[in-house]
Amino acid sequence: MSAHAAELESSGTSLRHFWTKKLFSFFGIVPLALYTVWHLCNNIYAVRGPAAFDARLLEATRSPLYQPAIWLFVYLPFVFHAAVGLAVTWKGSPNVTRIPTFRNWKFILQRVSAIGVLLFVPAHVYKTKIEPWREGFSIDFAHMHAGMLEPVTFAVYVLGMLGVSFHLANGLWLAGITWGVFTGPNGQRRGEWLSILFGIVLLLLSFGAIFALRR
Repeated sequence: MSAHAAELESSGTSLRHFWTKKLFSFFGIVPLALYTVWHLCNNIYAVRGPAAFDARLLEATRSPLYQPAIWLFVYLPFVFHAAVGLAVTWKGSPNVTRIPTFRNWKFILQRVSAIGVLLFVPAHVYKTKIEPWREGFSIDFAHMHAGMLEPVTFAVYVLGMLGVSFHLANGLWLAGITWGVFTGPNGQRRGEWLSILFGIVLLLLSFGAIFALRR
């Protein structure tokens, strides 16, 4: 291979890597994070009781565009984000044992939470989408309440939403760096505080709904 051909191949590889990284970040924040916040804001209606929860669930999913939108803006971006994320996790070289700083611990937790989310989300989709479709029933407050009373289901949702909340909140900070929003030490520090605040909001919404469905 000539030097010119090698240079073109290297340039093409770098360009693909650049856009893959950008799309990975974009899908994680724009469709997936926005959908998660919307989903949690729907679920928090559980604190107002069964009637409010069921009415909100019906209102949120009644549009004929709901299923196509979920596939286009949630499921497909999730698959892409997960595939690239697994590759990133596999290639990563954590150094927290040598340099146990806060950000190095976040590096580890981002990847651990990614694996947890990758296990939790398909299980959640199966229990709330596929299983009801196969067995001919609809998800409502009563069904979710019965599930949350099961110790294993309750534990899975608590751990799952801990993972989702951390992964999205820390991912917001990482995306801000990737897209040049949080630049320099001061900007990155402000971004960290913003991500912590976002994570707290996600946890409040998540646990508020979980415990409301359990009561």
